[in-house]
Amino acid sequence: MKFDNIDLASGISGARDGQGLKRNVAYYVSAGAGSKYALGTANSDATINDDYYLVWNKWPTLTGAVSNEVVVYSGTALNDIGIPSLHIQAGATATGSQELDVAIIRKSDRKAVRLTVTGLTGVPAKNALREPSVGVTGVTVAAIDPTDGPRTPETGRLINLGYA
Repeated sequence: MKFDNIDLASGISGARDGQGLKRNVAYYVSAGAGSKYALGTANSDATINDDYYLVWNKWPTLTGAVSNEVVVYSGTALNDIGIPSLHIQAGATATGSQELDVAIIRKSDRKAVRLTVTGLTGVPAKNALREPSVGVTGVTVAAIDPTDGPRTPETGRLINLGYA
């Protein structure tokens, strides 16, 4: 399973020290500047959780007024890697890409969970992206088997350095 790093506003990968998940639409830039979408683990636009980082295949484009949502993931693969809830910051309208395909990786042991929202458009897509609830058609939250990766530029860097 191959994913790409998201370049952050800082210009570096979320896998690096001091970087991670942050609920702030200005934090994630290479997945779509101005996409008005962000995933974090804290109920604050300023808090970075540097225990995890995000990699992507598909990232949604939302526009309009930004608001915040919290999604509880008790009993799911996200909860199994220490994330009981995600704090999502998102625009009010889904335009352009209305799909999400990301992996959230725990830095300490590289365990990962894939979060996807697919096959939806318009209002259902916007609602699923703002609150990707488990059990909703088109939304998947699943652990990634370590034999499947995820393969990222960061894992390639670690292999080259002899750490993986």
